[in-house]
Amino acid sequence: MNLLEQFTSPPSSDYAILLRIILIISLLIFIPFISILFGGTSLSVYFYSKGKKMNNPVYMRFSKDILDKLTISRNVSYGVGLLPLLAVIFLYVQLLYGAKLISVSLFIISFILYSIGFYFIYKFKNNFYLENIFKTFKEKLPEKSFPEIENNFEEIYITKNLSNARIGLSLLAFATFFFTGGNVIAGNIELWNSVDNVFTLFVNGNIWLNYITFIVTSFSITGVVILYFFFIWQGGITGDDKEYSEFVKRIAGWTALIATMVQPVFLFLCFIFSLQISLSPTVFIITAFLIFAILIICNLLYAVIKNSELKYSPVIIFLVFAVMTFNIIKDQSMFANSAKVHFLSVNKKAEEMINKKAGENLNVAGVNPEEIFNTKCSACHKFDVKLVGPPYQETIPKYNNDVKKLSAFIYNPQKINTAYPPMPNQGLKQKEADAVAQWLISKVSGKK
Repeated sequence: MNLLEQFTSPPSSDYAILLRIILIISLLIFIPFISILFGGTSLSVYFYSKGKKMNNPVYMRFSKDILDKLTISRNVSYGVGLLPLLAVIFLYVQLLYGAKLISVSLFIISFILYSIGFYFIYKFKNNFYLENIFKTFKEKLPEKSFPEIENNFEEIYITKNLSNARIGLSLLAFATFFFTGGNVIAGNIELWNSVDNVFTLFVNGNIWLNYITFIVTSFSITGVVILYFFFIWQGGITGDDKEYSEFVKRIAGWTALIATMVQPVFLFLCFIFSLQISLSPTVFIITAFLIFAILIICNLLYAVIKNSELKYSPVIIFLVFAVMTFNIIKDQSMFANSAKVHFLSVNKKAEEMINKKAGENLNVAGVNPEEIFNTKCSACHKFDVKLVGPPYQETIPKYNNDVKKLSAFIYNPQKINTAYPPMPNQGLKQKEADAVAQWLISKVSGKK
């Protein structure tokens, strides 16, 4: 993180608000995508493995259809999945400027694991087309033309394809764990120092709780998306295969319903174990909305399963994405509340840097500020001793290196401290006031 900080600077308060908005947008792109990819791949791998063992064509078709309908092309997935994550990394680098925690390092690890995992998952997906070619080849050849070659090829192919699937899914699982850990640590200031290595990461209960919540959410949204893309999108499943349609509806419906039903439990547990300072009225309101929306989703999903009310699928998918959106907003609100002291410190540092840079850019050429001080100011002011006016060591730091603000006071003095007489106007030109303000700030800063 220290290496990346060399390419950034502390954000001002307005810029920090903009960064948090961009962070929410980036997470709104990344989290739904990775949730569907994780949930869809899990179901696909499960039914592919089970289908091969049981020689069940329905399971095999479902495994293939999940990846066909729920995953986009490899290049687009890198853009939708990895680019937002890359943005998240650099946004957190700026928001957590100067903080000593491992969140950014965990995000970088997850980025690497996701990149490799995508490769294996899309290799698994593409091998389905090779399997179709092999089947077509077998059908057109006379029976038992090359029995040994066919058997060996099929055995090697299945083993290798399952290995690709399991490696890809395992990498996704680990990447998601590191990503979740980074988010949890960033949002809980008490974990900034206590979770400072991989070992403490894996034994932290709060991180595991949020990770399980992520997995449950993944299966919830995956089930809903399957219902929508299999039955609503572009006319849904074509053909008269009612058995397959009922199978998909049953698996997707119950997967979504069970995962959605347990979501409030994990939502409540995450809320209970949240840091007290991270809670606010906004967080309470959003949490209440989330529970209410989840209950509506459960009722609609039950209608789909019980009465085949597939017309509710668009409404369900809208509510699921609304829940995910507000959950992200809630988490970022808790992050802002938890790290409030850090943000104030960083914003102050940013303001000082801006003021200092503004002071350095003032045109004070040809003006001797020390001479002006000796002739105009030294009779009433010293740096560390009280005379007619207060010592500069007490007053100058209050301007936070803001040369323009101090210059405005020197150019047109106003009574500020009732313990001292008002400062008379010295009749300085603006350029001279700028020079004196810049010189005083540099002198006082140099003495600290």
